[in-house]
Amino acid sequence: MQQQIPILGTKETALLRGDYPSIEYLEAGNTASWLQERQDQLLVRARDERNGMNLAKFITLATSAVGAVCYATSPLAPIGAVVAGVGYLWSIVQDLNDTHQFAPIPFIRGDFFSFLSAMGDSAARDEYFANFNELADLMLHLEPMEKYEFAMLKQCSHVVCEYLNAVEPGKRFYAYRWLLDWFIQLKGYFPTPEQLSGHLAQVSVDPRVNYQQVTAIQEATKPQNLGIPEVRFAQLPTPVPQTTQTSAQQIHCNEAYPLLNSEFLGAEASHSLTNTDISTYTTKSQVQYDLIGHIAKKVTNMLWVGVPGSGKGITISNAIDAIKRLHPDIHIFYIDPKGDEKETGYFFGRVDTFKRAKILEMSPVEAVLWVKECFSEFQNISGSKLIILDEGTAVCSKFKNTKGEIGWLKDKIISYCSCGDSSGWHFWIVVQNPHTDDLGISGGLRSPPAGGYAIAVNFSGVGSS
Repeated sequence: MQQQIPILGTKETALLRGDYPSIEYLEAGNTASWLQERQDQLLVRARDERNGMNLAKFITLATSAVGAVCYATSPLAPIGAVVAGVGYLWSIVQDLNDTHQFAPIPFIRGDFFSFLSAMGDSAARDEYFANFNELADLMLHLEPMEKYEFAMLKQCSHVVCEYLNAVEPGKRFYAYRWLLDWFIQLKGYFPTPEQLSGHLAQVSVDPRVNYQQVTAIQEATKPQNLGIPEVRFAQLPTPVPQTTQTSAQQIHCNEAYPLLNSEFLGAEASHSLTNTDISTYTTKSQVQYDLIGHIAKKVTNMLWVGVPGSGKGITISNAIDAIKRLHPDIHIFYIDPKGDEKETGYFFGRVDTFKRAKILEMSPVEAVLWVKECFSEFQNISGSKLIILDEGTAVCSKFKNTKGEIGWLKDKIISYCSCGDSSGWHFWIVVQNPHTDDLGISGGLRSPPAGGYAIAVNFSGVGSS
């Protein structure tokens, strides 16, 4: 009698392997779909865990509250309140152990103390909800190994797919677990393909895989010929060569396109298609556009947008030179919050008032106080004047991090852009991206009817609007 081969797996590991999508699909070569199914499985599991935790908190909290209120109606009510209270505390402790966040109120996302600190201020509240990462919050409700696995599948699924496609059938699930283990140990990195191949050369084929099912899956998913006819190509007609006479702008449709003949369209239609004029297109000559001259001709409010190193500083310095030539009486007040000495030559000797500080080294309160002093000094200047605020994105960040101050900055910018033009007050602000709603510069304020607002975007040191 043939001796029966013992089973390699145990009841614990059988449950572990049964928790995955069918491993036979992975071994059969359906790697991408198997990885996607595993990722979706973990996502749904995390959502169910979070919903169950919130529901447990809600039921136990509501039962405890009802029992505490109705203690006079029944002697069992206080007992129910105590039992429910213990269950409520247990659910909080369990949630704290899983997510490492204190969240006593059901359905309140994120850490409770961070939530409370953000609710007292509208700007902080908007920032809290805008920066809340729903996917990261869901991952907290997974088991420790599953958290790393979901992160690996979410960020590096294509890399894992390439690794596993190069592995022979029967070793792919082992290779997947091996890559996950090293992904955790290397904190987000993978071994090289050579290291994987060298390790798998010492690994035997997994005996727990049902290879009959693997073969059946490969046969079922094999590409089949659906009987689609082959593509047929038609020979395009050759156009009639142009002549030096009037036929240079005419073609004969019946000769150039044989399908449009008298037999098909009729004699009258054929005659009407004999001579068809083809209009020629002449490109317009390029016209040089003087952006600096256009900016300096009439000083107005402007929003300068450009990524770091795109040439905003050199373009603005050229615009200031042109303004000084055309409008020598205007007072130019420049605020430089970056304080980079290498850019001193852009503005030193060109502007009338030059304010410089390194706000990155300041606290938000100190930076806000310095900017306010600059604006106050600008307002005391008489006559026509232009204020230029550089690094508007960084300045906005400092004001937002100082409670209640962002409203002051918005009010100043809107007042200058809306009402300052009639008094000869002009405002330029330099930012790194066009999303300036936090500064009060919305789409309506940018339009010329609302405040004469222009947008200048600079690329590679050359200004263009």
